Amino acid sequence: MGEKYLELCFYPLGSRTLSLSLPTSKGSDIWVLQRWLNRVSSLQPAWLLQSVPEDGMLTNRVVLGIRRLAKYMMLWQPWQICDLSYLMFGQLTGRFLSARLAFGSRPLLQGDEGHDVWVLQNRLVGANRRLALILGRPADGIYDQRTARMVRAFQRDSQPSYPRLRASGQILADSLLAVWDRTVLGGRELEIGDRGLDVLSLQGLLLGTGHDVQLTGVFDTSLSTALSIWQQERRLPATGRFAALDCWRMGLERGY
Repeated sequence: MGEKYLELCFYPLGSRTLSLSLPTSKGSDIWVLQRWLNRVSSLQPAWLLQSVPEDGMLTNRVVLGIRRLAKYMMLWQPWQICDLSYLMFGQLTGRFLSARLAFGSRPLLQGDEGHDVWVLQNRLVGANRRLALILGRPADGIYDQRTARMVRAFQRDSQPSYPRLRASGQILADSLLAVWDRTVLGGRELEIGDRGLDVLSLQGLLLGTGHDVQLTGVFDTSLSTALSIWQQERRLPATGRFAALDCWRMGLERGY
């Protein structure tokens, strides 16, 4: 991966609207988008997106890639990168966030509470079994000692790609980038009508457990039915929605 991200000005993912009509846009938020655009084929091999340089520069190729991704999910996408665009990457912002704090809008440390803490917890517990076991519960939005321990474990795990990342148990800019780069599931609860890479990731996980789902990135009734069956098999409430309890339970099944 290199350390290109270190040369970029830090912008929280979803904190600004990006457009080719504005002066040259550059930043860590664009770098995160580029990273995920280049990974789409690992989630859905049939989706053909042109690879983009991971340099943090907004180019026509980046905008076209996001528009093409939206088209695969049957989602309208304007010629600018806005809250609707970030939603595809699992980041709630703008009109989709109401009065809650956006994840990434502030540093996080032990003692903090809120929606952004919930997002941090939910993204990490859904990432793998080890992190889910450390927290020991579904996300609840309270940054306690267990959350700090989980964050330190994630930071240590991320150091091969982020060698300057300290296992401090606090979430600052470098840790935020690692979370956005290394997780896509868990930024929101999922239900019928939702679309995005987080939905696509969930579909892939259910497919891996033997459930009959299509990799569409669209949360439809067939996905809800498959999720309900998965929930019943694990004696969870069969809601057909993917909430914090389900994300934590899914993380317990994800290796490492």
